[in-house]
Amino acid sequence: MLEIKKGTSSDIPAAIEFLKRMHASVKQSWFQVMADGTHPTTDITDFVIAADSSGNIAALVICQPYHYVYDGCVYKGIRLEEFFCTREHNNRETVGKILDKIKIHAEEIGAFTEHAHGQDALYGKYDFFGYTFGLPVEMDGYTFMIQDEEAGNDFVIEEASDDDIPKMAELYKQTYKRNLMATVIDYDEISYIKNIYGNLELYDCKFFVIKSSTGTVCGFFLTQTSDKYMFMLELDNSCSFHQIRPFLMAHYKNYGLNRMPLFLGKTHPAYMVFKGFFQQESFTESGYIKIYNIPKFLMKISGVLSKRLAHSPYAFLTRTFTMAMHNHDDVLRFEFVQGKLVDVSHADCHTGEVNIERDKFIRLLFGRVSPQEMEDENYLYAFADNDCRNIFEILFPKMQSHLISIN
Repeated sequence: MLEIKKGTSSDIPAAIEFLKRMHASVKQSWFQVMADGTHPTTDITDFVIAADSSGNIAALVICQPYHYVYDGCVYKGIRLEEFFCTREHNNRETVGKILDKIKIHAEEIGAFTEHAHGQDALYGKYDFFGYTFGLPVEMDGYTFMIQDEEAGNDFVIEEASDDDIPKMAELYKQTYKRNLMATVIDYDEISYIKNIYGNLELYDCKFFVIKSSTGTVCGFFLTQTSDKYMFMLELDNSCSFHQIRPFLMAHYKNYGLNRMPLFLGKTHPAYMVFKGFFQQESFTESGYIKIYNIPKFLMKISGVLSKRLAHSPYAFLTRTFTMAMHNHDDVLRFEFVQGKLVDVSHADCHTGEVNIERDKFIRLLFGRVSPQEMEDENYLYAFADNDCRNIFEILFPKMQSHLISIN
């Protein structure tokens, strides 16, 4: 019989030892930061632990409390960071019990959604537990064709050394601020950089620094060595992205590449100076999402949905229609009055004017697919009339991401 509980300070040594054994021993410092309270948002009380009758840890999940933005509307969520079970307990029953405990925790803190990114314990099981595959990569970006430009001798790019860590950590603060991913960093940015730098082989990546002609570090970036993706590109105020553009392209060309993928997040200023270089948008998905209560979540973001209607030909819409999630035995009633969504509730019927599978609606809700694509790909869905179709296209447009973390 397993005991499922929140972690306490006395569980820290055993929890870290379990994560070292199940995941990677070289990440001990990161596990320690997650557990001992030096992480900005997470400590051992966010660890959910399953212990056997002897007190040994059989499974563990870190469920970080997160705030997310849905197109301007802020709501609470939970992000599952590490989720590991021993081989004996890596089964649907154990995972289900842990997720039930997390759901109770979510209700206590008022969380609307649960997010999981590539967790081994959920792989192949996520659909059993109400997750929908289709979370966006937080760092969506673009791939650019490399072109020859006159580089000159103003800058040089070289592999980072131990001495460069403080400067890289200082510049990394800009990444957090730009993407609104953290509001309390303190010393943690240098801890994070040190953790990655000390485990470059584990992460399959390399740090490079950009130096001026005087040898001063003025920027840095991280490259994933297998696919040559560029992450964390940041500069100080002594140079511009336009100035270092030819050096970056020459650097990647030296690796025999004719394309340069920048995975920097959609708001990164570097994209402006590469605009027009035959860019291709990187639009990928890397995780799972669960909404605990769809009507409640829709009312939470009702202001966003009403604003979309207000800027459309359907402004001042007054109408009620139903949506049947026919593979989930659930029908929702949407009520609009003068262009405002005033109520979403469960309806006592079997079919709706909109019929759609539940997981396809979740993907639609978070901008990962459009109604037109659903039709082209022969998803099992139907609209009773053109107005319903048009309203859904307005309410749930396909966008790069409706979802941004702001912890």
